[in-house]
Amino acid sequence: MTEEQFVVFHIGKERYAVPIEQVNEIIGYVAPNKIPLSREYILGVINLRGRIIPIINLGEKICIKNEKRYDEQKIIIIEDSEGVFGAMVDEVDDVKRIQKDSIKKINYDVCNGNEYIIGIAKQDNYLIVILDLNLFWRKCSNEIYNQK
Repeated sequence: MTEEQFVVFHIGKERYAVPIEQVNEIIGYVAPNKIPLSREYILGVINLRGRIIPIINLGEKICIKNEKRYDEQKIIIIEDSEGVFGAMVDEVDDVKRIQKDSIKKINYDVCNGNEYIIGIAKQDNYLIVILDLNLFWRKCSNEIYNQK
């Protein structure tokens, strides 16, 4: 059986995970500089060691209410060949190993066509929704840059 590693995090009472290879780093709260006329879930941008990184409120974008104040939250920095962004989450749990065959695909009609949902895994009596945040960011950035 093959297993993969995932960074598990919370938004509200829900658990989510992202493949570890998508995560560049995890940082504490940094107050973003607001961007005028940006969408509500865009918190702004931060300067991280000379790089300007857009920060999104992942909970707001996926319609899950955050439970912690911003200054208690964490930012997961996600990077791939197409760009970098930060996802604000309530807290980061740990890196977990999940058996690949235990990840169940779900019907995309159930989740409104959100193909960035890789699947759902059960671990330690709770469910973890596994996200492809690189694909998520590509969809968001298309939405951001194509807004009128």
